[in-house]
Amino acid sequence: MAPEKKPGLSRERILTVAAQLAEDEGLEALSMRRLAQELDVWPMSVYTYFRDKEELVDAVAIVAAADFDVDPEDGSWREQIVDLLGQIEQTIARDPSGLGARMSRAFLSPALLSLSEAGLAILQRAGFDPREAARAWRALWSYTYGYASFALGESTADARRRVRMAVAALPDDDFPTLLASADEFAAALSDDDAFEHGLDLLLDELERRLGLSRTAASS
Repeated sequence: MAPEKKPGLSRERILTVAAQLAEDEGLEALSMRRLAQELDVWPMSVYTYFRDKEELVDAVAIVAAADFDVDPEDGSWREQIVDLLGQIEQTIARDPSGLGARMSRAFLSPALLSLSEAGLAILQRAGFDPREAARAWRALWSYTYGYASFALGESTADARRRVRMAVAALPDDDFPTLLASADEFAAALSDDDAFEHGLDLLLDELERRLGLSRTAASS
């Protein structure tokens, strides 16, 4: 016999509490028992709505995507793309081992496809044809997801220290370039503004191509 639902318990309430737990403690710390404690229900009550933790955590990732502002209207197309991708990067980076992986799994869900809808719309309004806009969006999404998922430490100082220690342990003859530029390499892998720098490089090339296509169309 299925467990009786606790009054007031709903899928929306479970996801709200689960999302807050994930933000506070990380997705890896989220369990059905821990969630039930926060909800003040028996663990089996949660299973009434979600088959297992995997299904629950995938749903939490989708909920996180629903919080994005997917309709930035102010600024140039570049500023709108930077705004959208910046939101995605910050959300995944909060828990790269958990939320980032789940967003990849749930990429084709309606909530996450709304991000692609927004990105493609911005690029097509800028003047890219549908094919080029789709290819550009894939590159931009891949860069953002990869950057946010790549974490070497809990803080900038910790990440920089770990990189320097790893490089310092290398044999001189096999890694001369890395050893000679150890400080620069450590800074590139840990600086807070590195995401914007890399994104600017991608957008510079996209803007160059957009200018070339406009010139070709007008000639």
